[in-house]
Amino acid sequence: MEGQRGMTIFFLCVPLGILAGLVIGLIVSILVRGQGPAGFLIALGWSFLIVCGMAGLLGSVPYLLSDKPPQIAGKHLELEFELRAPATLKIPEQPDGYSIRVSLYTDNRQSDFAFIDWNGITKNAEHLTVPGNLPLLTHSKSRFLLASIGNEPAASQFVELKNLPPAPRKADEAWSDWIFANVPI
Repeated sequence: MEGQRGMTIFFLCVPLGILAGLVIGLIVSILVRGQGPAGFLIALGWSFLIVCGMAGLLGSVPYLLSDKPPQIAGKHLELEFELRAPATLKIPEQPDGYSIRVSLYTDNRQSDFAFIDWNGITKNAEHLTVPGNLPLLTHSKSRFLLASIGNEPAASQFVELKNLPPAPRKADEAWSDWIFANVPI
């Protein structure tokens, strides 16, 4: 991805910028029609002002229209979760990133892996509870957690986060009721 972006900038944006600067310079020099160094400096000033204005628009419009992470009171949001699985599911005594994995899917694309609190994992006679968190980076309307515990394919489940709105508010900070995974892989 980074190589493609670099090539796009070098082979598309740079030539377009040179061409736009040439066209703007020619048009302004024809319109100003000044003589000597004063005319040159006036045309240069107008060209510079127009190019800076265009660069500002080309940079600020996409930034203003981009999806920024949701915030409450100026703070970025994290989704805290607890996964509950049957106690019969086997995990190693010393879990690692392969034995328990949780990732967030937004708009049917994987967007981020969750931090799993290995020390917070609890197990009783009925359930294994795995706590974790991950940052919310978009105002996506559809969010799913993909939880995989163990190496068995049947142990992976999608959990739809229906109660999590695209732009959470202060009232959405409370823990929800348990949500059952109803979308198996």
